Amino acid sequence: LVLVTTHSVEWTGRIAYFTMGLPIILLFVFLGKAVSLEGSEEGIEQYIGIWDMSVLTKQGEVWSVAASQIFFSIGLTFGILTAYGSHCKRDEPAVLNTCVVAFSNSLFSFIAGFAVFAALGHLAYLEGTEVTKLPYAGFGLVFGTWPVVFNNLPGGIH
Repeated sequence: LVLVTTHSVEWTGRIAYFTMGLPIILLFVFLGKAVSLEGSEEGIEQYIGIWDMSVLTKQGEVWSVAASQIFFSIGLTFGILTAYGSHCKRDEPAVLNTCVVAFSNSLFSFIAGFAVFAALGHLAYLEGTEVTKLPYAGFGLVFGTWPVVFNNLPGGIH
């Protein structure tokens, strides 16, 4: 923050490459390790292997929750997007930029789902239960599964 305010917009771009690039790299490291653990396939099957399209027509709240999720995750960066827009050229394709941001956000969330559910599958394997019987939901879904995978990384056990 100090570099950005003292060295202008030039540093913002450099810092953004690090603050956006590092989480993406860490996500793929986490995904690679989670998928390689025993039992991960059961978690991935729960994530994407079971299709029940009737949920979309019979349970209307699914659409509301999905829309809330995308607005929440994009809304976290609303101030940054406003600052980004103020530095764009006038003829910049705003609609295209908006679509790229929304699509990238959704893709990142989709890939993160694979990582989390693979870890859930491994956790279910360790506990000898089914993935659906694990007591994780909401923030506990991520913060309950990530330590399991991090412990399996080299140097992760302390």
